[in-house]
Amino acid sequence: MTEAHQRATTVQNYLLLLVIGTFPALSVIVDGYGSALWYFLGIAGILAFTFNVSVRKILCLEPKVLFFNSATFLFFLWSLIIYLKIDPSEFSKSRVERHALLLISIPVIALLFHARLRAKDLFLSFSLSGLVFLAYWIMSDGEGRLDGLVHAIHFGNVALITLIFCVGGMLTQTKRHWTLVAAIGSVGALIAFMESGSRGGLVALFLALLVVGLWFSIFRNKIRYFVITLALVASAGIVSVKFVDPISERYKLTLSELDQYSEGQMYTSMGMRLLMWDAALKVISNAPIIGSGFSGYQTEILTRIEEGKLKPLMSDFSSEPHNQYLYQLASHGLVGLFFLLLILTIPLFYLASPPSGAISNGNVLRVTLALVFLSFLFFGLTITLFDQRRVLQNFGLFYAVAAWFLCDKKRERFQ
Repeated sequence: MTEAHQRATTVQNYLLLLVIGTFPALSVIVDGYGSALWYFLGIAGILAFTFNVSVRKILCLEPKVLFFNSATFLFFLWSLIIYLKIDPSEFSKSRVERHALLLISIPVIALLFHARLRAKDLFLSFSLSGLVFLAYWIMSDGEGRLDGLVHAIHFGNVALITLIFCVGGMLTQTKRHWTLVAAIGSVGALIAFMESGSRGGLVALFLALLVVGLWFSIFRNKIRYFVITLALVASAGIVSVKFVDPISERYKLTLSELDQYSEGQMYTSMGMRLLMWDAALKVISNAPIIGSGFSGYQTEILTRIEEGKLKPLMSDFSSEPHNQYLYQLASHGLVGLFFLLLILTIPLFYLASPPSGAISNGNVLRVTLALVFLSFLFFGLTITLFDQRRVLQNFGLFYAVAAWFLCDKKRERFQ
């Protein structure tokens, strides 16, 4: 490789890190940015696959990579079948088109294998999103929850994932200036997450941390890892609901809504969730195996409104029931739920191998990815994720990063 070629490769890799690192934040803040860059990464990945023989071999012959790619393809294929055979509506078509965005993760995986990146540099690059979140918070008017271009819950969840990557990147750095960048990025992502007021995101984080603590306790055969994690999570929870204003306000609102629910007032945030979940369960009972299509839940809500069982305001919540698993069961049945769980848990399956004895960059980054996908697993309990383009694009990026990280056999990239 000539010196000029080396310089060109270095510049390309820095540009790739810049694009990937800013993607989570800018995709939920700048209109059109996420889609444009997601397609750009996909096209770049197709070119990498076309002109790089080693990349073609990896994507076509490496069993782990094939497993990752097959899962996304099967998830999309079942959605397409649901649209063609069960629910050929315009609403259903729009959802299938969104699910097709996950297929772009396949060429993105190819692009990551083509690029000469170190894992710790890729994880560190997400600190750039933390810096963007910090700037966005500084420029915000301070009124209401931070939400960017999406629902505040989705905004907060993306900020939380960014925070996890920032911390993982920070813990693997040896140079002070990069550690400082990651630390500032962590602060920015943390502020954005807190200002979004995402109750579900906070619960998901705590549950993810507890699972990782339990995981370490089992493999190290020492209960103290779980006890320490539980103590830290409990302390962080108490401090958050007592002293962090956005979270404290959401906690008080939750208690108030529970009181109202006990008095029969259903039309609060939590009460309406229960109404939505009840409608979704009814749809699930109609076709538990293959589902009723993307419009099944919407039809049930609108029917209940016409019959006077629900107030007209519930029409604003007729597209999805604020629970990914109930929506997947209602629209895609048990078959679809299996494919959803497959793409959510494949990274966790490979990450669940016993950690080595010494604390290394590789182990830190493995835990980072585990927290990312555990968080997504728990996000779905309180919000529907995969009906949102920006959420699908971000998940697709993280999925590609996990596939590259877990299937790359060049361990020196951890260093």
